[in-house]
Amino acid sequence: MSKDIKTSTQQGEVLIKQQGDILKMVFSSEPDATQSAINQKKPQQLLMENLKYLMGILLFMQPPKNILILGVGAGSLIQFFRHHHPDSHITAIDYDSELLEIAHQRMLLPKADDRLSYVIQDARVYIEKNQQQFDLIIVDIFNGSQSPDWTQDKSFTEQLKCCLSTQGAVAYNMLINSEKSFNTFYKLLRKTFAGHTLCLETEDYENLLLYALNFEPESRSMMQNLEKAQQAQDKYQLPFSQILSVIYDINPVDSGII
Repeated sequence: MSKDIKTSTQQGEVLIKQQGDILKMVFSSEPDATQSAINQKKPQQLLMENLKYLMGILLFMQPPKNILILGVGAGSLIQFFRHHHPDSHITAIDYDSELLEIAHQRMLLPKADDRLSYVIQDARVYIEKNQQQFDLIIVDIFNGSQSPDWTQDKSFTEQLKCCLSTQGAVAYNMLINSEKSFNTFYKLLRKTFAGHTLCLETEDYENLLLYALNFEPESRSMMQNLEKAQQAQDKYQLPFSQILSVIYDINPVDSGII
């Protein structure tokens, strides 16, 4: 039996849909597009395929100790990292305080504590002023059905790089409305990160997933990457072998990371 709750935020009218143990957050303006989803019994479980693929970044970096999430939504990634990396500190940025409060009340979003901080601010402003360094930055920001144009600007891209530790990485979950715009941005990303980038997509989503490393990745053979993927799959319960297969299908070997 489903039970829907409707409320309003700065971003518009939001619906919380309940189907069994699954809670879904959608905006009334796009009722067919799930913004976030949470399993009430296993909130650390990533339900959306694009977020599972976004976590492929973990195959190519050391476990992150200091994590920045730009765009909170219902907090799927916060739940994931708190479960799998409980000693890490998470800083979560979102400008919509009303949406965060709804997520706290209805979507099991954890409250702030000594390992979780929330900042109510526009992500672009936060990055401009930030003085900290992070091991992992997640860019998961949408303006309706697209990523804001400024997420693809040269200045924002360079500022993100400056916010990374020497072993840091950034992972983008993006919707870009044209192939030309994507090609322009990906060229910029590769230049900014010395070619240490990857891109991939999921079968059932239009989202593009991009990884960029702020360090020279260790040289690994395909077999070594497959072994790494199997180990990560066992640890995180995510389809890392499938994700790695997509990475190899889309990205040329010796292109910068693989």
